[in-house]
Amino acid sequence: MIAVTDGDVGPIASVDGVMSLALSGPFDTAQLPRIAPDPVTVTVARVVAPGFEAQYMQWADEVVATLRQFHGCLGAGVLQPGPDGGEHQIVFRFVDGLHLREWERSPQRAALMGRSREFVTGERVQRTVGVENWFQLPDRAEPARPLWGRIATDVAWVYPVAIVVSIFVAPRIAELSLEVRVTISTLLITAVMRLAVGPLRSKLRSRRTM
Repeated sequence: MIAVTDGDVGPIASVDGVMSLALSGPFDTAQLPRIAPDPVTVTVARVVAPGFEAQYMQWADEVVATLRQFHGCLGAGVLQPGPDGGEHQIVFRFVDGLHLREWERSPQRAALMGRSREFVTGERVQRTVGVENWFQLPDRAEPARPLWGRIATDVAWVYPVAIVVSIFVAPRIAELSLEVRVTISTLLITAVMRLAVGPLRSKLRSRRTM
């Protein structure tokens, strides 16, 4: 991982055992293809003039929508400040430094940045290279489970659904052919797992990892 902020090359520091390259002052993104062949995550923190928050949010949504359609962008989002105020942030990621440079030199970005001068009074940029799991820190990520454990968990979620289908649905379709009965049961179980059980599992998993 290489973390870079706007600026000239400064001292190399170690953060949690990972070497980081500190930069300060003007930073030429033409260097990025050489130092960033991996995905690049960019965090832009901005200070918004009082009374212009709504105008900024509308502008930020437009920035994110433009980013998501730009070639090489892996995703983008807006982070709002806390209840006590603070910086507004936009986080986005590109497949590599070359695509990031194309965005930073694009007419779309230039037009958007020109409009931001009306309500943005300060800006701070950080680029992080080579972070594969940006939002999954090692101490918060769900530990990998063995295959048998994942299979047992899946069976535990499917089993109650299969029991319900067998009790309430199977008797009603008992006179149909085997192929039709199997098709109906499979469709029902799949629909319940996809529309109800799947979202519930995701919600419970996210609570464990927050």
